[in-house]
Amino acid sequence: MLERVFDFFLSVLILFGFQYIYENVAPYQIPMNIGTWFIAILAFDFLAYWFHRLSHEINFLWAAHIVHHQSEELNITTVFRASFVAVIFRAFFFVWMAVAGFDAITIGVCTLVLGLFQLFTHSRVIGKLGIFEKFLTTPSHHRVHHGRNEKYMDHNYSHIFIIWDRMFGTFIEEDEEPAYGITTGFESANAYNAAFSYWKNLFIRAKRTKKFSDKIKVFTKGPAWTPDDVPHLPVEYKTDENGNRIHHRIPISFELGAYVLLNVAITFSALVALVVVFKPYQPGEYFPIEELFSNQQILALVIIILLSVFAHAKMMEQTKSAVFIDAVRIFVVGALTFLAFREFPFADWLIPAASVVCAMMLLWLIRLGIKSSKKRAVATA
Repeated sequence: MLERVFDFFLSVLILFGFQYIYENVAPYQIPMNIGTWFIAILAFDFLAYWFHRLSHEINFLWAAHIVHHQSEELNITTVFRASFVAVIFRAFFFVWMAVAGFDAITIGVCTLVLGLFQLFTHSRVIGKLGIFEKFLTTPSHHRVHHGRNEKYMDHNYSHIFIIWDRMFGTFIEEDEEPAYGITTGFESANAYNAAFSYWKNLFIRAKRTKKFSDKIKVFTKGPAWTPDDVPHLPVEYKTDENGNRIHHRIPISFELGAYVLLNVAITFSALVALVVVFKPYQPGEYFPIEELFSNQQILALVIIILLSVFAHAKMMEQTKSAVFIDAVRIFVVGALTFLAFREFPFADWLIPAASVVCAMMLLWLIRLGIKSSKKRAVATA
Protein backbone atom coordinates (compact mmCIF):
# COMPACT_ATOMS: atom_id res chain seq x y z
CA MET A 1 0.00 0.00 0.00
CA LEU A 2 2.92 2.34 0.66
CA GLU A 3 4.25 1.69 -2.83
CA ARG A 4 0.86 2.23 -4.45
CA VAL A 5 0.26 5.53 -2.63
CA PHE A 6 3.63 6.84 -3.73
CA ASP A 7 3.11 5.48 -7.25
CA PHE A 8 -0.28 7.22 -7.40
CA PHE A 9 1.52 10.56 -7.46
CA LEU A 10 4.81 9.77 -9.15
CA SER A 11 3.63 7.46 -11.93
CA VAL A 12 1.47 10.25 -13.34
CA LEU A 13 4.42 12.62 -13.51
CA ILE A 14 6.60 9.88 -14.99
CA LEU A 15 4.06 8.99 -17.68
CA PHE A 16 3.63 12.64 -18.63
CA GLY A 17 7.42 12.90 -18.78
CA PHE A 18 7.62 9.82 -21.00
CA GLN A 19 4.96 11.24 -23.29
CA TYR A 20 6.85 14.54 -23.55
CA ILE A 21 10.05 12.67 -24.48
CA TYR A 22 8.12 10.59 -27.03
CA GLU A 23 6.66 13.71 -28.66
CA ASN A 24 9.67 16.05 -28.47
CA VAL A 25 12.88 14.02 -28.08
CA ALA A 26 12.44 10.62 -29.73
CA PRO A 27 13.94 10.69 -33.24
CA TYR A 28 11.15 8.44 -34.53
CA GLN A 29 7.63 7.76 -33.25
CA ILE A 30 6.89 4.05 -33.59
CA PRO A 31 3.40 3.31 -34.97
CA MET A 32 1.36 0.83 -32.94
CA ASN A 33 0.41 -2.50 -34.52
CA ILE A 34 0.67 -6.17 -33.53
CA GLY A 35 4.31 -6.38 -34.59
CA THR A 36 5.44 -3.26 -32.75
CA TRP A 37 3.48 -4.30 -29.65
CA PHE A 38 5.48 -7.52 -29.50
CA ILE A 39 8.71 -5.58 -30.00
CA ALA A 40 7.68 -3.24 -27.19
CA ILE A 41 7.07 -6.16 -24.79
CA LEU A 42 10.41 -7.71 -25.79
CA ALA A 43 12.28 -4.41 -25.30
CA PHE A 44 10.51 -3.72 -22.01
CA ASP A 45 11.33 -7.19 -20.70
CA PHE A 46 14.98 -6.75 -21.73
CA LEU A 47 15.21 -3.48 -19.79
CA ALA A 48 13.39 -5.11 -16.86
CA TYR A 49 15.99 -7.90 -16.81
CA TRP A 50 18.86 -5.43 -16.46
CA PHE A 51 17.04 -3.28 -13.94
CA HIS A 52 16.28 -6.40 -11.90
CA ARG A 53 19.82 -7.75 -12.20
CA LEU A 54 21.47 -4.46 -11.25
CA SER A 55 19.04 -4.18 -8.34
CA HIS A 56 20.79 -7.24 -6.92
CA GLU A 57 24.30 -6.08 -7.79
CA ILE A 58 24.30 -2.41 -6.68
CA ASN A 59 23.55 -1.61 -3.06
CA PHE A 60 21.48 1.56 -3.46
CA LEU A 61 19.22 -0.31 -5.92
CA TRP A 62 19.17 -3.38 -3.68
CA ALA A 63 18.06 -1.14 -0.78
CA ALA A 64 14.79 -0.67 -2.66
CA HIS A 65 14.45 -4.14 -4.15
CA ILE A 66 15.24 -6.00 -0.91
CA VAL A 67 11.65 -5.40 0.24
CA HIS A 68 10.49 -7.89 -2.37
CA HIS A 69 12.82 -10.58 -1.00
CA GLN A 70 12.43 -10.12 2.75
CA SER A 71 9.49 -12.48 3.09
CA GLU A 72 10.26 -16.09 3.99
CA GLU A 73 7.12 -17.08 2.12
CA LEU A 74 6.51 -17.15 -1.64
CA ASN A 75 3.00 -16.71 -2.98
CA ILE A 76 0.90 -14.20 -4.89
CA THR A 77 1.08 -11.70 -2.02
CA THR A 78 4.85 -11.55 -2.52
CA VAL A 79 4.23 -9.84 -5.87
CA PHE A 80 2.88 -6.82 -3.99
CA ARG A 81 5.88 -6.48 -1.67
CA ALA A 82 7.56 -3.50 -3.30
CA SER A 83 9.42 -0.42 -2.12
CA PHE A 84 8.07 2.97 -3.12
CA VAL A 85 11.68 4.07 -3.80
CA ALA A 86 11.84 1.54 -6.63
CA VAL A 87 9.25 3.62 -8.51
CA ILE A 88 11.88 6.34 -8.96
CA PHE A 89 14.66 3.96 -9.97
CA ARG A 90 12.46 2.18 -12.52
CA ALA A 91 11.80 5.44 -14.33
CA PHE A 92 15.51 5.87 -15.16
CA PHE A 93 15.54 2.49 -16.90
CA PHE A 94 12.24 2.55 -18.76
CA VAL A 95 12.66 6.12 -20.00
CA TRP A 96 14.67 4.54 -22.82
CA MET A 97 11.41 3.11 -24.16
CA ALA A 98 10.19 6.69 -24.71
CA VAL A 99 13.54 7.72 -26.21
CA ALA A 100 13.28 4.77 -28.62
CA GLY A 101 9.88 6.01 -29.81
CA PHE A 102 7.24 4.18 -27.74
CA ASP A 103 4.47 6.36 -26.33
CA ALA A 104 3.42 6.51 -22.66
CA ILE A 105 0.33 4.34 -23.20
CA THR A 106 2.44 1.56 -24.70
CA ILE A 107 4.92 1.78 -21.82
CA GLY A 108 2.06 1.71 -19.31
CA VAL A 109 0.48 -1.35 -20.94
CA CYS A 110 3.86 -3.13 -20.97
CA THR A 111 4.18 -2.40 -17.26
CA LEU A 112 0.73 -3.89 -16.68
CA VAL A 113 1.48 -7.02 -18.73
CA LEU A 114 4.74 -7.61 -16.89
CA GLY A 115 3.03 -7.06 -13.55
CA LEU A 116 0.21 -9.49 -14.33
CA PHE A 117 2.73 -12.12 -15.43
CA GLN A 118 4.29 -11.95 -11.95
CA LEU A 119 1.04 -13.29 -10.49
CA PHE A 120 1.83 -16.48 -12.41
CA THR A 121 5.53 -16.78 -11.59
CA HIS A 122 5.23 -16.25 -7.81
CA SER A 123 3.80 -19.69 -7.12
CA ARG A 124 4.86 -22.71 -5.08
CA VAL A 125 2.09 -24.99 -6.35
CA ILE A 126 2.87 -25.00 -10.10
CA GLY A 127 5.53 -27.53 -11.10
CA LYS A 128 7.74 -27.53 -14.19
CA LEU A 129 6.02 -26.76 -17.49
CA GLY A 130 7.89 -28.77 -20.11
CA ILE A 131 8.77 -26.93 -23.30
CA PHE A 132 7.71 -23.56 -21.83
CA GLU A 133 10.67 -23.79 -19.43
CA LYS A 134 12.95 -23.16 -22.43
CA PHE A 135 11.77 -19.65 -23.27
CA LEU A 136 9.34 -18.38 -20.60
CA THR A 137 10.03 -17.49 -16.98
CA THR A 138 8.06 -20.12 -15.10
CA PRO A 139 7.24 -20.46 -11.38
CA SER A 140 10.07 -23.01 -11.15
CA HIS A 141 12.57 -20.48 -12.52
CA HIS A 142 11.34 -17.70 -10.25
CA ARG A 143 11.34 -19.85 -7.13
CA VAL A 144 15.08 -20.18 -7.69
CA HIS A 145 15.40 -16.41 -7.84
CA HIS A 146 13.75 -16.03 -4.43
CA GLY A 147 15.94 -18.68 -2.80
CA ARG A 148 18.51 -17.72 -0.20
CA ASN A 149 20.39 -20.99 -0.84
CA GLU A 150 23.96 -20.22 -1.89
CA LYS A 151 23.67 -22.20 -5.13
CA TYR A 152 20.52 -20.33 -6.15
CA MET A 153 21.43 -16.74 -5.29
CA ASP A 154 21.92 -14.18 -8.09
CA HIS A 155 20.16 -16.19 -10.79
CA ASN A 156 17.01 -16.06 -12.94
CA TYR A 157 16.33 -12.33 -13.13
CA SER A 158 14.02 -12.49 -16.16
CA HIS A 159 10.39 -11.46 -15.79
CA ILE A 160 8.61 -12.88 -18.87
CA PHE A 161 11.22 -14.41 -21.20
CA ILE A 162 13.89 -16.55 -19.53
CA ILE A 163 16.01 -16.15 -22.67
CA TRP A 164 17.79 -13.15 -21.13
CA ASP A 165 19.17 -15.28 -18.28
CA ARG A 166 20.22 -17.96 -20.75
CA MET A 167 21.94 -15.36 -22.96
CA PHE A 168 23.78 -13.54 -20.14
CA GLY A 169 24.81 -16.54 -18.04
CA THR A 170 22.54 -16.05 -15.04
CA PHE A 171 20.24 -19.05 -15.56
CA ILE A 172 20.02 -22.05 -13.25
CA GLU A 173 17.51 -24.90 -12.97
CA GLU A 174 15.50 -25.65 -9.85
CA ASP A 175 16.73 -28.90 -8.30
CA GLU A 176 14.93 -28.64 -4.98
CA GLU A 177 12.54 -26.12 -3.51
CA PRO A 178 14.55 -23.17 -2.18
CA ALA A 179 14.54 -21.66 1.29
CA TYR A 180 13.02 -18.23 0.79
CA GLY A 181 13.95 -14.84 2.18
CA ILE A 182 17.21 -12.93 2.57
CA THR A 183 20.41 -14.30 4.06
CA THR A 184 20.47 -11.80 6.94
CA GLY A 185 16.81 -12.31 7.85
CA PHE A 186 14.09 -9.72 8.38
CA GLU A 187 11.88 -9.96 11.46
CA SER A 188 9.35 -7.14 11.46
CA ALA A 189 5.74 -6.62 10.41
CA ASN A 190 6.36 -2.90 9.94
CA ALA A 191 6.22 -1.80 6.31
CA TYR A 192 8.31 1.28 7.13
CA ASN A 193 11.02 -0.94 8.61
CA ALA A 194 10.86 -3.04 5.47
CA ALA A 195 11.33 0.01 3.26
CA PHE A 196 14.13 1.67 5.23
CA SER A 197 16.01 -1.13 7.05
CA TYR A 198 18.70 -1.65 4.40
CA TRP A 199 19.07 2.08 3.80
CA LYS A 200 19.80 2.38 7.51
CA ASN A 201 22.34 -0.43 7.18
CA LEU A 202 24.12 1.37 4.34
CA PHE A 203 24.28 4.74 6.10
CA ILE A 204 25.56 3.16 9.31
CA ARG A 205 28.41 1.39 7.48
CA ALA A 206 29.16 4.47 5.37
CA LYS A 207 29.42 6.56 8.54
CA ARG A 208 31.69 4.08 10.30
CA THR A 209 34.22 3.56 7.52
CA LYS A 210 37.10 6.06 7.44
CA LYS A 211 37.96 6.25 3.73
CA PHE A 212 35.77 8.56 1.67
CA SER A 213 36.00 6.22 -1.34
CA ASP A 214 34.66 3.38 0.82
CA LYS A 215 31.75 5.55 1.92
CA ILE A 216 30.76 5.82 -1.74
CA LYS A 217 31.42 2.15 -2.44
CA VAL A 218 29.05 1.11 0.35
CA PHE A 219 26.26 2.38 -1.92
CA THR A 220 27.67 1.36 -5.31
CA LYS A 221 29.16 -2.07 -4.59
CA GLY A 222 27.13 -5.25 -4.16
CA PRO A 223 25.45 -6.54 -0.99
CA ALA A 224 28.30 -8.97 -0.24
CA TRP A 225 30.91 -6.17 -0.07
CA THR A 226 31.75 -4.14 3.01
CA PRO A 227 34.77 -1.90 3.81
CA ASP A 228 37.80 -3.58 5.41
CA ASP A 229 37.37 -1.52 8.57
CA VAL A 230 33.61 -2.08 8.94
CA PRO A 231 32.07 -5.56 9.23
CA HIS A 232 28.57 -6.40 8.06
CA LEU A 233 25.89 -5.63 10.63
CA PRO A 234 24.58 -8.58 12.70
CA VAL A 235 21.94 -10.84 11.16
CA GLU A 236 18.33 -10.56 12.32
CA TYR A 237 17.23 -14.18 12.24
CA LYS A 238 17.22 -16.46 15.29
CA THR A 239 18.56 -20.01 15.56
CA ASP A 240 17.58 -23.06 17.60
CA GLU A 241 19.86 -25.03 19.95
CA ASN A 242 21.35 -26.83 16.94
CA GLY A 243 22.19 -23.60 15.12
CA ASN A 244 19.44 -24.01 12.53
CA ARG A 245 17.65 -20.88 11.37
CA ILE A 246 14.16 -20.49 12.84
CA HIS A 247 11.40 -19.56 10.39
CA HIS A 248 10.11 -16.13 11.39
CA ARG A 249 6.52 -16.04 12.60
CA ILE A 250 4.58 -13.59 14.76
CA PRO A 251 2.19 -15.37 17.15
CA ILE A 252 -1.19 -13.61 17.04
CA SER A 253 -4.39 -14.67 18.78
CA PHE A 254 -7.46 -15.35 16.67
CA GLU A 255 -9.25 -12.25 17.98
CA LEU A 256 -6.30 -9.94 17.39
CA GLY A 257 -5.79 -11.46 13.94
CA ALA A 258 -9.45 -10.85 13.09
CA TYR A 259 -9.23 -7.25 14.33
CA VAL A 260 -6.09 -6.50 12.33
CA LEU A 261 -7.41 -8.23 9.21
CA LEU A 262 -10.67 -6.26 9.26
CA ASN A 263 -8.85 -2.96 9.78
CA VAL A 264 -6.35 -3.74 7.02
CA ALA A 265 -9.36 -4.39 4.75
CA ILE A 266 -10.74 -0.96 5.69
CA THR A 267 -7.38 0.65 4.94
CA PHE A 268 -7.25 -1.19 1.63
CA SER A 269 -10.70 0.21 0.78
CA ALA A 270 -9.20 3.69 1.29
CA LEU A 271 -6.46 2.77 -1.18
CA VAL A 272 -9.05 1.52 -3.68
CA ALA A 273 -10.97 4.77 -3.26
CA LEU A 274 -7.80 6.76 -3.85
CA VAL A 275 -6.93 4.90 -7.05
CA VAL A 276 -10.43 4.39 -8.47
CA VAL A 277 -12.35 7.54 -7.47
CA PHE A 278 -9.44 9.93 -7.95
CA LYS A 279 -7.54 8.14 -10.69
CA PRO A 280 -5.27 10.71 -12.30
CA TYR A 281 -6.15 9.93 -15.88
CA GLN A 282 -9.08 8.52 -17.81
CA PRO A 283 -9.51 7.72 -21.51
CA GLY A 284 -9.65 10.98 -23.41
CA GLU A 285 -9.05 13.28 -20.46
CA TYR A 286 -6.41 14.04 -17.85
CA PHE A 287 -6.80 14.76 -14.17
CA PRO A 288 -5.19 18.16 -13.40
CA ILE A 289 -1.77 17.50 -11.87
CA GLU A 290 -2.21 20.23 -9.27
CA GLU A 291 -5.31 18.41 -8.00
CA LEU A 292 -3.11 15.54 -6.86
CA PHE A 293 -1.44 17.77 -4.29
CA SER A 294 -4.32 20.07 -3.28
CA ASN A 295 -7.48 17.94 -3.28
CA GLN A 296 -8.57 17.54 0.36
CA GLN A 297 -10.12 14.09 -0.20
CA ILE A 298 -6.89 12.81 -1.77
CA LEU A 299 -4.78 14.22 1.07
CA ALA A 300 -7.13 12.77 3.70
CA LEU A 301 -6.98 9.30 2.15
CA VAL A 302 -3.19 9.44 1.90
CA ILE A 303 -2.84 10.41 5.58
CA ILE A 304 -5.28 7.65 6.60
CA ILE A 305 -3.35 5.03 4.63
CA LEU A 306 0.13 6.08 5.79
CA LEU A 307 -0.90 6.24 9.45
CA SER A 308 -2.92 3.03 9.26
CA VAL A 309 -0.09 1.00 7.75
CA PHE A 310 2.10 2.05 10.69
CA ALA A 311 -0.60 1.34 13.29
CA HIS A 312 -1.50 -2.09 11.87
CA ALA A 313 2.13 -3.17 12.20
CA LYS A 314 2.24 -2.03 15.82
CA MET A 315 -0.86 -4.11 16.56
CA MET A 316 0.58 -7.19 14.85
CA GLU A 317 3.84 -6.84 16.74
CA GLN A 318 1.88 -6.19 19.97
CA THR A 319 4.14 -3.42 21.20
CA LYS A 320 3.36 -1.54 24.43
CA SER A 321 2.26 1.55 22.51
CA ALA A 322 0.17 -0.38 19.98
CA VAL A 323 -3.26 0.24 21.54
CA PHE A 324 -2.61 3.97 22.00
CA ILE A 325 -1.31 4.37 18.43
CA ASP A 326 -4.28 2.50 17.00
CA ALA A 327 -6.70 4.59 19.07
CA VAL A 328 -5.10 7.71 17.57
CA ARG A 329 -5.51 6.15 14.11
CA ILE A 330 -9.22 5.52 14.68
CA PHE A 331 -9.81 9.11 15.82
CA VAL A 332 -7.86 10.46 12.83
CA VAL A 333 -9.82 8.29 10.39
CA GLY A 334 -13.13 9.51 11.82
CA ALA A 335 -12.07 13.16 11.93
CA LEU A 336 -10.57 13.25 8.43
CA THR A 337 -13.57 11.45 6.95
CA PHE A 338 -15.87 14.11 8.43
CA LEU A 339 -13.68 17.11 7.55
CA ALA A 340 -12.68 16.05 4.02
CA PHE A 341 -15.83 14.28 2.80
CA ARG A 342 -18.69 16.29 4.33
CA GLU A 343 -19.39 17.91 0.92
CA PHE A 344 -18.72 14.72 -1.02
CA PRO A 345 -21.66 13.37 -3.12
CA PHE A 346 -22.06 10.35 -0.81
CA ALA A 347 -21.45 12.22 2.47
CA ASP A 348 -24.99 11.58 3.78
CA TRP A 349 -24.21 7.86 4.19
CA LEU A 350 -20.40 7.78 4.13
CA ILE A 351 -19.81 9.89 7.25
CA PRO A 352 -22.42 8.10 9.46
CA ALA A 353 -21.10 4.72 8.28
CA ALA A 354 -17.50 5.71 9.00
CA SER A 355 -18.49 7.03 12.44
CA VAL A 356 -20.24 3.77 13.35
CA VAL A 357 -17.29 1.68 12.14
CA CYS A 358 -14.80 3.83 14.04
CA ALA A 359 -16.87 3.57 17.23
CA MET A 360 -17.09 -0.22 16.90
CA MET A 361 -13.36 -0.51 16.23
CA LEU A 362 -12.57 1.68 19.24
CA LEU A 363 -14.69 -0.49 21.55
CA TRP A 364 -13.06 -3.62 20.16
CA LEU A 365 -9.63 -2.05 20.61
CA ILE A 366 -10.40 -1.21 24.25
CA ARG A 367 -11.39 -4.85 24.80
CA LEU A 368 -8.12 -6.03 23.25
CA GLY A 369 -6.18 -3.53 25.34
CA ILE A 370 -7.78 -4.77 28.58
CA LYS A 371 -7.01 -8.38 27.69
CA SER A 372 -3.43 -7.48 26.80
CA SER A 373 -2.95 -5.66 30.11
CA LYS A 374 -4.22 -8.68 32.06
CA LYS A 375 -1.78 -10.96 30.19
CA ARG A 376 1.14 -8.65 30.99
CA ALA A 377 0.09 -8.54 34.64
CA VAL A 378 -0.03 -12.35 34.83
CA ALA A 379 3.33 -12.65 33.07
CA THR A 380 4.91 -10.13 35.46
CA ALA A 381 3.47 -11.93 38.50
